[in-house]
Amino acid sequence: MDKELNPWAARFEPLLDQSVLRNRAQVTVPPLVNLTSMPVDLACKRIEIALDTIFHPTTQCVETLQKLMGIAHAHCVVTYPNVKGFITGIYAHESPLPNFSYPICLTGLGGVGKSKLIEAFRRVQIPDQEVTIDAEHSPFMLCGAWSATIQARSSPKDVLRALSGIEGSPAELIKRCRQLGFRDGVPFILADEFQFATGSESANARVTQMLLSIGYIGIPFLFAANYSLLHRLQKRPEEEQQRLLSNCIVLSPDAWNSSDWVDTLKAQCIVAPDYIKLDPDMDAKEFHAYSAGRKRAMAKLISIAFRNEYANGGIVDRRAIRIAYESIDYARYKDQAEILATQVIQNRQQNNRRDLWCPIPAELTKSQQFLESSINSRKDSVAKAELESTLTLSERRKVQAINNGNSKRDESSGKVVSINNKKILTAEDLKQNTNLFRENI
Repeated sequence: MDKELNPWAARFEPLLDQSVLRNRAQVTVPPLVNLTSMPVDLACKRIEIALDTIFHPTTQCVETLQKLMGIAHAHCVVTYPNVKGFITGIYAHESPLPNFSYPICLTGLGGVGKSKLIEAFRRVQIPDQEVTIDAEHSPFMLCGAWSATIQARSSPKDVLRALSGIEGSPAELIKRCRQLGFRDGVPFILADEFQFATGSESANARVTQMLLSIGYIGIPFLFAANYSLLHRLQKRPEEEQQRLLSNCIVLSPDAWNSSDWVDTLKAQCIVAPDYIKLDPDMDAKEFHAYSAGRKRAMAKLISIAFRNEYANGGIVDRRAIRIAYESIDYARYKDQAEILATQVIQNRQQNNRRDLWCPIPAELTKSQQFLESSINSRKDSVAKAELESTLTLSERRKVQAINNGNSKRDESSGKVVSINNKKILTAEDLKQNTNLFRENI
């Protein structure tokens, strides 16, 4: 079939261009206004929804989307070579789709953007359309990607039934999915939230069966998995691992000094510019240390800071972010960020946190960037702790009072505190300073 006459593949050709993908994937929201005139819970909800809705396509996201579109394009070129082959496949007893399609595993830390990337794939693809093949047949549908919905108690049969729309045995459901998938030109199957179907050995076996069942449909297949699920799948027999984990894409946090991280922060600030008064260019490194470069964690920091500052006009500045970082509401994210920084420096898993340790070797460049970022953040923390450990208790209280009250960057309004290193420290001062130093390392 000539290029102009292959509608199955032609719909993906524009999507092989990164600039097209970037424009189609990006999501913005109208800036939020008058938030402090709303009840506090409503205003906070508006902030949370807006931060969750926006999507800034980073270089890593665009490159991944381009790879997936290339796979879909190649599938359509090979599967639908000409009209005659398509018509023959429609009437064949067995679908001409491949007997098995090796899944693509999309993995990464929680909150790094796996689900958002899958949403972006759905968003950038060409809408469903009809195509006329010849005069003897009614128009056929060209459908976009199928979505496999995974729930806590989903079984392979549940997923296949949802895709096929019929009842029957697993073999019958797979056969029906293959027929429909070929007829409708389905280029991809997308599945998310597989981790919620795990938790025991029987559940792990069920997830494996679901993944293999979808693979037998013969259409390119992407599933999102957190690190915990990968660790479980690596305990499965070798032949299953080869089928399920032979093709993995690891989404990593962007480096703190990258334009992608700075632009992500700017996109979050634009959500409510009257209230989010941050300086991404100046504070990218500090905020990256607080969040470990995870978009969801940074959005959580902003949301907590806004709630804390609501009574004072809702202004989220650098001081507000620092207070939010130390809050109980952010404690889980803070612990994770510190564990991630420690384990990347020591190059080993910490505290048996498999959910934070990638079992798949990451690209050297990404690992090195995150390592340098973590080391720099740790050096800053140590230097700060060393300085504060030389202060007396009263001097540290003065510094803390100044930091808490310094909501502006204008240093001219600050107060110089004299540090008297010759002052004799009491035993209690030394004990408290030692504890403070340890807590900040």
